[in-house]
Amino acid sequence: MRTWLVTAILLAVMVSPMLTQASVLEESGDNLRYSSPIQATISPSSGWTSGGEEIVITGSGFSDLAFSNSTYDGINHQWAKSTANYADQSGQENSIVVDSNGHVHIVSAAGDNYDFIHSVYDGSSWSVNSIKSCEGSYCWDTHMVIDDNDHLHAAYSTGNNYIIYMNFDGTTWSWSQISSNGKVGPVGIAVDSNNNPHVSYSAYGSYCGNGLMLASFDGVDWTSQTVKSGSNRGCSSALVIEDDDQINIAYQNRDTSKLSFVTGDGSSWSSAYSADFGNPASSMYPGYYSSMAVDNQGQFHIAHYDSKEEDLRYSTGVPNGQWSNTIIDSGGNTGRNPAIAIDAAGDPHIVYHSWAGWDLKYATLNPSSPDWQVSNVETAGSVGDSSSIFIDDAGIIHIAYSDDTNNVLRYATKNSGVSVTNEITVQFGQFGYVTGEVVDDSTIVVTSPVASQADTVTLSLWDKDGIIEHQLSSAFEFISQDDLDNDGVLNTNDDCPNDAGTSTQDLTGCPDDDGDGYSNSGDAFPSDANENSDSDGDGVGDNADALPNDASETLDTDGDGVGDNGDAFPNDAGETTDTDGDGVGDNSDAFPSNAFEQADSDGDGVGDNSDDFPNDAGETTDTDGDGVGDNSDAFPMNAFERFDSDGDGVGDNTDDFPNDASETVDSDGDGVGDNSDAYPNDSSQTTDVDTDGDGVNDVNDLCSNTLENAVVDANGCSAMQLDADGDGVEDTEDDFPLDATQWLDSDGDGYGDNWGDSSWNDSRMSEWTGVFITGASQADYCLDIAGNSTADGYFGCLDADGNGIADLFEQDETNETDTTNETDNTNQTNSTLDSDSDGVPDLEDNCPYTIPGRIVDANGCEIEDSDDDDANTILDGLLSGDNGAVTTTVGIGAILVALLALLQTNAVAAILPDTFRWVQVLRKNSKLTKEERNELTYLQSLVQAYHSNPEELAEELVNLKGDLTARFTNNQIKKETREKLLVLIEELQSSTPNELYQIAHNDAYFGLSEVINTGERTKLLDEKLAMGASEGELNQTEAPSAYSLGELDDKGTYWLEWPEGSGSWYYRYSPEDDWSIYQN
Repeated sequence: MRTWLVTAILLAVMVSPMLTQASVLEESGDNLRYSSPIQATISPSSGWTSGGEEIVITGSGFSDLAFSNSTYDGINHQWAKSTANYADQSGQENSIVVDSNGHVHIVSAAGDNYDFIHSVYDGSSWSVNSIKSCEGSYCWDTHMVIDDNDHLHAAYSTGNNYIIYMNFDGTTWSWSQISSNGKVGPVGIAVDSNNNPHVSYSAYGSYCGNGLMLASFDGVDWTSQTVKSGSNRGCSSALVIEDDDQINIAYQNRDTSKLSFVTGDGSSWSSAYSADFGNPASSMYPGYYSSMAVDNQGQFHIAHYDSKEEDLRYSTGVPNGQWSNTIIDSGGNTGRNPAIAIDAAGDPHIVYHSWAGWDLKYATLNPSSPDWQVSNVETAGSVGDSSSIFIDDAGIIHIAYSDDTNNVLRYATKNSGVSVTNEITVQFGQFGYVTGEVVDDSTIVVTSPVASQADTVTLSLWDKDGIIEHQLSSAFEFISQDDLDNDGVLNTNDDCPNDAGTSTQDLTGCPDDDGDGYSNSGDAFPSDANENSDSDGDGVGDNADALPNDASETLDTDGDGVGDNGDAFPNDAGETTDTDGDGVGDNSDAFPSNAFEQADSDGDGVGDNSDDFPNDAGETTDTDGDGVGDNSDAFPMNAFERFDSDGDGVGDNTDDFPNDASETVDSDGDGVGDNSDAYPNDSSQTTDVDTDGDGVNDVNDLCSNTLENAVVDANGCSAMQLDADGDGVEDTEDDFPLDATQWLDSDGDGYGDNWGDSSWNDSRMSEWTGVFITGASQADYCLDIAGNSTADGYFGCLDADGNGIADLFEQDETNETDTTNETDNTNQTNSTLDSDSDGVPDLEDNCPYTIPGRIVDANGCEIEDSDDDDANTILDGLLSGDNGAVTTTVGIGAILVALLALLQTNAVAAILPDTFRWVQVLRKNSKLTKEERNELTYLQSLVQAYHSNPEELAEELVNLKGDLTARFTNNQIKKETREKLLVLIEELQSSTPNELYQIAHNDAYFGLSEVINTGERTKLLDEKLAMGASEGELNQTEAPSAYSLGELDDKGTYWLEWPEGSGSWYYRYSPEDDWSIYQN
């Protein structure tokens, strides 16, 4: 391309009159233009017509005119690896950048609490500083970028739905919460041209979240916007902002199994591009753990993981253009958590984790090969579960990664082999064009061309596109004189006027084959540009001779000043002598005069070869050979014994009670030492008398006659003896010791504080005692006063007339329709007052002034119009037991009552579809407490987040078990809640991956969807049996129940034969879908 461009320019110069134009910027017919002269100096300002003179041009603004030329050295550079941080689990969720000073910065999470730390390498050593602690139970996927001021910007998500941003200004760290409604998982971060940060994440929701979000900082405040809405999409996002502040986001649309890409200016967004997807959608699940970068040509590069095929994939393309996709590594469950970076030549470099061997792997695409080159960075132990990559301006690759075997943060680096030079086209008047190197913005180095004659010419610089010519203010003179050998040296100055040469050191203008400045005749090495003298005459030039004045030595490989011939360790600068001849230099030999010993690892003065414990300074000898040093061995002469924990003189292995100094023997094996055992040879008894057999002697037993096998406390009392009604409150503290639903009567009126009617929930004052308990007996409706009311379940309120009805529910009503006794002030009406005639008595009417004729609910409040059929709402109310629905309208009520009566006959029910008969049991029943629902919802979130990663799920479940036990011990959750969760956790730990997938998509498994109770299920079963004979072939045409799981094939499709043995098959793609019949 560049050759073509130069040719075009030459042709244009030959046919264009531009050379005669004034130095004013203007258009010409062939688009070549002049600019005003550039002020510059040229050194030297003259040279021979033979050309080849190196010229330095000094000025300004050269960088803007230059074009880049990338080269690859083709060297197989090797990784240099080291440990950056030895803190426990310090490599988790890491991200790496390099500042303008070449300092390496790594932010990572360490320890079980995910505390964030900042590790910095200044070129000589690592320093580590703490940043902050994690907001939740875990923090995930730190991403970091560095701005033009060397300030660090990082973001991550937490297990409690926070999105957190952190900033390092070069001195201190600060942080802020930018969202409390984020989906835990990978986030993206980038800075714009003003160095303001932007963070992409997924809104909280099931699976992949509830839409793609972008949070932006304007220098003062954070604001968030929805980029792409919709369920099950927006997770695993990666963010890149271009120089013109165009925002580009790659994210996963798990709902359609796509890696999507969207671009915009922050206020308007393009349609989502499908960068990668399966055909059909279930053939692969791309877009997991996306990492994205853009090269200098505006080409985007995305590394991501296909969780279906478990491959590392690579997608590249441009907005509104074609995207291509490549499988980089399909070597078995590989490609997790990839990170990508682009070098100066625009070539991608990717690091990622492989579960096949638990290795950290590296893949790149460069000019040395047309194919992806995949290799291992490190394979020792389990490494690379978290990794990140950065390529600095010098082309050096930096990688941070976790070592989960040693629980440390590791660092690897190597040269990418890519170098970039900035070049420019320089025109020497009519003598042609040459390419110069732009050293920096003010310096150009160029070699003069051959001139056909002596002349003074104006030099010009052409811009990178070959369109604009920039003339220089200085000229260059080509000189031609009598030069018989045409070597550029005037004959009068030429020591070899008849032989062309370039020598300048010993002679001028003489042949110098190696070009080192020394003439061939005066050069001891005329063919070696690096040598010209051999002072000691050993055949090795002085420049290469480490000891140029010692003919017996030429090399000093280790540079220690001792020649290799006389150095016992020629490759070790730290050693020259080995006195005892054991192969270890005296400087490193702890025992330089003892050939049998070289090291003393623990520094105890005893060599490792003679030391039974070479790494323990406190031990040197193990007399009895039991692996415990004599100094630590309580029985150094007895290999069978090492410890005497209770100090009774009997070794732990022999002592039946190693932690009890008062006991050593248990002759009858009953767990009680002979010294304390009243019957040391009778394992059936240890104490004198225990009448009720509860394990507590009668002397110490406060509760006699305990039931057989009952669990008792130290005083011999069982829970039943302490708590007769089993409600968890001991009888001494229980106001209702025989009623398990009540235990407190705060106002002393004989009615309990607990209630069982959920409609009371809103009326209970916060300062009142008592809790909601299903079936609570004789619940006190008025806790703030002792009362005697009993009617309609409203106990404990004031009832002045003693009729059982609480005073607050009684009204003074007169029979306005009775005009025969106007002087009788007594209440002679038996009807209930309904002021607004809506069918709901005023006593139960929450809206007593409803406009006549309006449809109301059971509480007497108007029902808003909706798109649903009113009849369906009323039917639902009737079937759910809602008394208010009967009052809606007489006509519809009568019809529905008749319809429900009709459903009692098997003959009519047989003609109805089975789904309609289910309507009789649609009153759902949930037995969960609020605490249980919260814990089960969190457990379901864990399964949904990690069901595709069983090992991470197993670790999360173990952590959750410990958390539950800790909170139970601290009285933060109830025993029943903990036991229920532990049962589910044990089942999940033994579930297969297929079962985990089904469980993750089934709310009923966690008890979070409504279920029917036992009585309703029994009633339904009886009805189905009674109707079975009448249904005939009707069920043959019904689709299977949505709760039927079916069998999952290897392509992600569920299949079910329905009815069984019928040959009719149904299919669906996920447990949430309805079944569709397979037409074949």
